[in-house]
Amino acid sequence: MRIRLPDGTVRAGRTSDLSDVGLDPAAVVDAVRTPDGAGDDIQSPAATDSGLWVDCPTPGPGYDRLARIPVPESPPSRGQLLVAVGRSRGLQTPVDDELAQLEARLAEHEGQTEDDSPDHIVPSASELREARRRVAAAGDDQTRLRERVATLRGRLNAHREAGDDASAASTQSELVEIATKLSEVETERIAAEQRLEALERAARRARDGREERLRLHDAIANRRRERRSYFCAELSEEFDDTVRELTAEFFEPTDAASDASSNSNSNSNPNRSSVVDALAAVRLADLDAPVVLTRRFFGDVETAARWLDTPVIRC
Repeated sequence: MRIRLPDGTVRAGRTSDLSDVGLDPAAVVDAVRTPDGAGDDIQSPAATDSGLWVDCPTPGPGYDRLARIPVPESPPSRGQLLVAVGRSRGLQTPVDDELAQLEARLAEHEGQTEDDSPDHIVPSASELREARRRVAAAGDDQTRLRERVATLRGRLNAHREAGDDASAASTQSELVEIATKLSEVETERIAAEQRLEALERAARRARDGREERLRLHDAIANRRRERRSYFCAELSEEFDDTVRELTAEFFEPTDAASDASSNSNSNSNPNRSSVVDALAAVRLADLDAPVVLTRRFFGDVETAARWLDTPVIRC
């Protein structure tokens, strides 16, 4: 592992104590997760422009849960930690294939919701109301004009039968004008109906999409619970042994919180149980990328790396 700090300093080795540098742990984790692609040349333009650069193995499965200890917000549950351990080891569960298919389908559906093409624009309630109003108004106009056309035709026939050519000509002219308006209104009504049908199809498609996404979310949550249960059954005994070993060797039973909170910087004191569980998970996991520790859980980073059996960066 090689680290180039923002000031240009390069540190190399299996461990690195950066607690004297004042780096944001989140930035360090991001640098581990998203290498700049500088390759073997740490002085390449890509590395120089990045400020902070970490050359290390690409993080594998499970690293997302174990990258930083303690987790700054809600710590992962025991089940989530054991899933991370299992994934890092490449262990399979009976629900993996189905879970992958469900997640792929959900990603496809969520990608469609981000599509801004006309076929995927979701109409608003006001758009639907306006479209319905236009259809109703066009229908009313069409009915009114049809009645007017029928009246004028009857009047025209009466004038012709009476031999009143002047009145017949006047009525004929008015009839042509109203018939033209009727044709225009019929065209507007058809267009308004087509527009309304398109909006209603889009609304139904959006509603069906929401229902399908909810169904997929529920199915994924169920499969993930089953996966956690599987890994808990497979790994709990080994995990519990590691927790006991870690507690006995590095955490005083009555004073673990103070040990964990030394040199606390700006983070709140971590919960002892969640910290011990996370450290035990790291020890059991098969990780190549460095784990970022934000507390002095061990005497030094070398001890941490040796016990956790993974590269370590301390911030």
